[in-house]
Amino acid sequence: MTGCLLREERGMALGFAIIVVVIVGVMGAGLLTFVATDLEAVAEINRGEQAFELAEAGIEVAKAHLANDPGPADWSSGELAMAGMDEGSVTVTLAHDQSGSFQAISTAQYRETRRKIEATFSVKEGRPELLGWRELYE
Repeated sequence: MTGCLLREERGMALGFAIIVVVIVGVMGAGLLTFVATDLEAVAEINRGEQAFELAEAGIEVAKAHLANDPGPADWSSGELAMAGMDEGSVTVTLAHDQSGSFQAISTAQYRETRRKIEATFSVKEGRPELLGWRELYE
């Protein structure tokens, strides 16, 4: 009787090993998908931070322009490229409004990600003073 049972169980280890390999493979594929999605999300966040930092640098360019020329004329920087950053650019516009303050809008792009900041400055004794700023969403 024992010999009969042993003959019927031949090949069970191979079948069990195949089932385990399939289960591990499916779990590995699910983990790989999760990691790839998470990696893309982190990359998008990093691109957004780079674009935001470029937009902040554009606001500093507007502030420097006001320090050099606080006249009420409107001004635009055109497209600026930052040193050491091949894939990013920023454009700054500066407009004088009726209340005597200046509106600076800095639009930055890093790869395909864009960020925009609007800042309000007043100029007192030839020195620009930041009154407020906000990030604009497009």
